[in-house]
Formats: sequence, C-alpha cells, structure tokens
Amino acid sequence: MTNQAQFKNRYRLYIDESGDHTYNLLNDPTHRYLALLGVWFRGEDYLSFAEHLEDFKRSIWGFRPDNPVIFHRTEIINRKGPFGLLCQPEKRKQFDEGLLNLVRQAQFKMVCVIIDKL
Repeated sequence: MTNQAQFKNRYRLYIDESGDHTYNLLNDPTHRYLALLGVWFRGEDYLSFAEHLEDFKRSIWGFRPDNPVIFHRTEIINRKGPFGLLCQPEKRKQFDEGLLNLVRQAQFKMVCVIIDKL
C-alpha cells in the first residue's frame, strides 16, 4: 500500500475550545459557558481542503512560504497582523466570500459540546 493510499484510510481531527475555562464570574453569560469543538476529515477530504485553503490564502496574500498566514479569530476580527488588509473593503469582501465558499465546499464532520458551568 502506498503512502497516499494509507493516508486516504486515515482521519484528521482538530479540537479547540472557546469561552472561559475558569469558574470565575459565572453569573456573567460571557464567562458561564465553555464550548468544545471537534472537526474531522477523512484523509483524502483533508488533502483537498488543505489545497483549497492554501489557494485561498495565496489569492489574498500571495505566496508566503517563509511566513504563512495563520487564521486567528482575534486577528481577523480586529484586522491585525496580516489581516490588516481587511480594512480595504474590496479585500474584506474577497476574504469573506472566499472563506464562506471554502467552508461550504469542505467535506468534514463537526461536533460541538457546550458546557454550562452553573
């Protein structure tokens, strides 16, 4: 079996959390909940997604092999670092539409667990 064939039979799993993981200020809704999100791809679906993601990044920022753009929510929302170019309305539109299209076309499964800490 070739390496590519072995990869097709594997899965990629990404897990992240959002919210406050401490038990402080639980009466404030912004601190009360914690979300755990898992996203997984079959091997061949991940290869396709990764290729489309890199194409999308290249369409916005050009070729950056030594300084790749990493998507961090805070930087995107605040238009900091490489996302400063999103202050330009035409780049913002290109980014928003391209990112939505990328996610729509991706083949993955997702699960989210919300933890109410009260």
